[in-house]
Amino acid sequence: MVVRVDNSRSSSSGLEFKLHPLVLINVSDHHTRLKANSPEGAPPPLVLGCLLGSQDGRSVELANSFEMKWGQGEAAYEVDAPFLVKKQEQYKTVFPKQDIVGWYCTGRQLTEQHLAVHRKISEFNESPLLLLLDPVIDHSRKDLPIDVYETELHVVDGVPQTIFVKANYSMETSDAERIGVDQVAKILPSGRASGSEQLTAHLTSLHSAIKMLVAKLSIIQQEVAAVADGSVPFPHAMMRQVNSLVASLPALDNPQFKTDYLTEFNDTLATLLLAGTTQSLAGLAELGDRLGLAYEKAGRRGRGGGGGMMAASLYGM
Repeated sequence: MVVRVDNSRSSSSGLEFKLHPLVLINVSDHHTRLKANSPEGAPPPLVLGCLLGSQDGRSVELANSFEMKWGQGEAAYEVDAPFLVKKQEQYKTVFPKQDIVGWYCTGRQLTEQHLAVHRKISEFNESPLLLLLDPVIDHSRKDLPIDVYETELHVVDGVPQTIFVKANYSMETSDAERIGVDQVAKILPSGRASGSEQLTAHLTSLHSAIKMLVAKLSIIQQEVAAVADGSVPFPHAMMRQVNSLVASLPALDNPQFKTDYLTEFNDTLATLLLAGTTQSLAGLAELGDRLGLAYEKAGRRGRGGGGGMMAASLYGM
């Protein structure tokens, strides 16, 4: 039986969900490993796991995940609760600020069996999230094949029912995650990533980010111009956001900002100069070693040749 999913409405909780790339890497890796070990022609395997994160006010971060032990029961998926408790305690020892905020699974639609797992996870979090990954490639879909759901209680035909509603989410990355994801993205078939390819990929990502920023600013400029001309109604919410964005620009004229910027810029130039000097000194040292080796061999040949000529002259006498 298919669970009721209302795609016409969004979550009314007002929470802001921030999804970290590590969760996507873990879920996709979990599915890929099971699929690689499945018989050829078998349907995509089902994977289940827990989502770890933290909540700060109205913001919920999905930072990590781990796999769950489960089995196929007669009417629903049966989750190994003791394993879940043990795993949570282990993660709590290393990451004391992270708790179970939900769970993830793969598939295209939700069923009553998924709802049973959701009720089980509710024992650890009264309002868990569900992250659904669609493993089937759909080229018509432009965004990530990820959907985040919350559950809400609605009265349908006089009967209260638990309904899954979609929740909006945004991608959030830390510096450590950015380095790790960048390294995974540039890994070569040989298992290594060369320095030139890392630099090229880094500059390409910076160029794409700047290009997108310019495109967004152009859209904002066109929208503000249309509002000024009176061709479109005055969007109060959007203009408040634009005003907040513009109000943050004068911070660039702060003398402290200019001092910090020049200091960081000079430090970067000094680092580049030091790296270039070190590379030049290494080249000179290698050249010196080669010259010393060459002259040493030439000296040995010269001494050997002189001794031979002296011996010939003595025998000639």
